[in-house]
Amino acid sequence: MALITVLGGTLAGMAVAARLAKAGHEVILVHEGDRLGPDDLPDVFTFPAPWRDLFTKSGRTLAAELAGTGHELTAVDSRKVADDLDLPAERGAQWRVLSEAYGPQVAERWRDLLDSLDDIWQARRPLGLEQEFDRDAFRAARKDLWWGRTVEDLARKFHHPVLSDVIRASAEGLPSRSPADEAMWLAVERTFGLWQVTDADGEPAGTRVLVDALARRLTTRGVELTDSDTGLADAVVEAEGTIPESWRGPTVWPKRVGSRVAHRTYACGDHTHAGRTMAGQLLSAALAAYAVHFDLTGENIHPTNKELNRRGKRGPRGA
Repeated sequence: MALITVLGGTLAGMAVAARLAKAGHEVILVHEGDRLGPDDLPDVFTFPAPWRDLFTKSGRTLAAELAGTGHELTAVDSRKVADDLDLPAERGAQWRVLSEAYGPQVAERWRDLLDSLDDIWQARRPLGLEQEFDRDAFRAARKDLWWGRTVEDLARKFHHPVLSDVIRASAEGLPSRSPADEAMWLAVERTFGLWQVTDADGEPAGTRVLVDALARRLTTRGVELTDSDTGLADAVVEAEGTIPESWRGPTVWPKRVGSRVAHRTYACGDHTHAGRTMAGQLLSAALAAYAVHFDLTGENIHPTNKELNRRGKRGPRGA
């Protein structure tokens, strides 16, 4: 059993700590304050698969964990994107709503854009989301990622008073300084649907419920919480890094750190290639856990490409 220190009680830090503890390591999570994790996560979100995978790989399933507190993960039909528009997640419903609101030509343009963004999602998945970032693979995929364009470029080209703002809102930072591939989350939403946590009465309960469930999982797995780093660990995971201001823009995303930073030093969270979305944090935590465990034990616990592809093609109910 190795001793691993995780620096930062962020969502990514909590997730990597839970995974590594379940894998048999002694884990210390360094965090200041009494409350773990963020309080500003979106109440309605897409792509719940990383949450489900996290709970399955660290103990009992997410559904069972939520049921213990009278909660469940529930599909949501649509989200409000303007005063006069609730945008559905499902492909056919999107077409009908947008056709009625703005005409079939706009609906067709939106469908075609998201079809293209789905191709970008497939190109991005193996580049720091579900597999380690590889610079050679990135160089080969640059054209497929609309390299050099920004989210703002996409919004202006679409040229619509409402839907252009929906595109801008998909950026993880300023649309004018966010690479165009970040708009892929719109296609992910159409594929995997929208979700929220509800209570026993079917009322929205907030995504904080998931964070609190993860905090309980850390206790179950025996993760030690402390506010200071002893510096005696066999490996360190940095989970609260930030992206330098000079690294923001459409062509600097590859400069972000990968799972392996240096010898026995690893990273997960906002500053990695997975990015700042909730799903990105959880996916980066999984990659960091795979890397740490492999380097310390020689055991590969990363899912196979076949498993990743199957997971990536599931529809909303199986997301």
